[in-house]
Amino acid sequence: MLRTRMRLVGFIMLAAVLSAAVAAAQTAPTPATPAATETPATPATPTAQAPPAAPETESRPAYPYTGYVNADPVNIRSGPGLYYYPLAAVGKNAAVVVEGETEGWLAVRPPEGVYGLLKRSDVTMGTDGTTATVSASGARVYASSPSAKRCWSVMNTLQPGDTVKVLGPAEGDLVRIAPPEGARVYVSAQYVTAGATPSAGTAAKPIEPAKVDPLVEEYKKADAALGEELAKAVPERNYEPSLAAFKAIAEKADRAFLKRAALERIAYLEALQEQQKDYTKMAELGERLDERLAELQAQRVTAQAEAERERRTAKAPFLATGVVAPMESLEGLDYPIKYKLVDDKGHPVVVLKSTTYNLADYVGKAVGVRGMQTYLKDWRIYLVTVDDLEVLE
Repeated sequence: MLRTRMRLVGFIMLAAVLSAAVAAAQTAPTPATPAATETPATPATPTAQAPPAAPETESRPAYPYTGYVNADPVNIRSGPGLYYYPLAAVGKNAAVVVEGETEGWLAVRPPEGVYGLLKRSDVTMGTDGTTATVSASGARVYASSPSAKRCWSVMNTLQPGDTVKVLGPAEGDLVRIAPPEGARVYVSAQYVTAGATPSAGTAAKPIEPAKVDPLVEEYKKADAALGEELAKAVPERNYEPSLAAFKAIAEKADRAFLKRAALERIAYLEALQEQQKDYTKMAELGERLDERLAELQAQRVTAQAEAERERRTAKAPFLATGVVAPMESLEGLDYPIKYKLVDDKGHPVVVLKSTTYNLADYVGKAVGVRGMQTYLKDWRIYLVTVDDLEVLE
């Protein structure tokens, strides 16, 4: 009975607690929505008001404008970057005409001393030699100068009918011209101040000429010595001193163009040495042929009278027919056999010599020959000593 009463009291107390909790919940205010999730109100239409002023930018002069170099010396290059080769050096306060800018490099008109190079095949020279007319489409004008070591950068392109001023010939097939209208070279923008005239009493400082590279001077001396050697007869030439000089230059040179030039000279000299060896072999062969020809001369003297008589009485059949051509391998050599007969395919038929005819007068002509025929064992071909020659139609 007591246990039942205690349970009843517990239920009554629990019901009272729950009723109080429900009443408190009904009277408490509803919590506000967090600010982070509030939907912003639609802003009112603004009244007429001037927009905020843009930040002021540094004013730049309109192209073209005159600028002045602010350092000493400064390179004028063939293109907008250090990769491009220098054309000239200008001193502080030197004026340049700026035509544009790209990635920190100013495009300027070519200064004095800079010129262009055009392929000779792209122009038609004027009668006076001072002007030329472009005949090729998109003819490239390459930037160059007396101090430039290369000439691959294009300063402008020209079209057929454009006229250029010719300054003189250059190496190879290039013609030197004055920079045409629109030609541009480049200088770093950091070294040019726009419109800042030199201060009073300040003159442009002259640029000292670049120091002479001793290896370049050695190359020039070696080249001059090689020229003297080449002026000698082939058997008298000694290529070893020149070869040693150019090898020393190639080993010491740290400038790519100089090393390449020295290596080209070395290859040229090695080829000349091989040619000299071939010449010596041919000379020895010539001596043996001379000995053999001396033996044959006696036979020729005894047979000459008979051959002459036969020629007068009746024409004997030709020993050989073909086109007279020079012996390319013996050109420039003092050797009695200088000509040959070739067939219509250019193959040698016989080799020729004659004291009666000047065979040089018949080069390129089809002829028939008579005379004495001798087999040259070393050459594996017949030699015809021409006593009679007729041009064939």
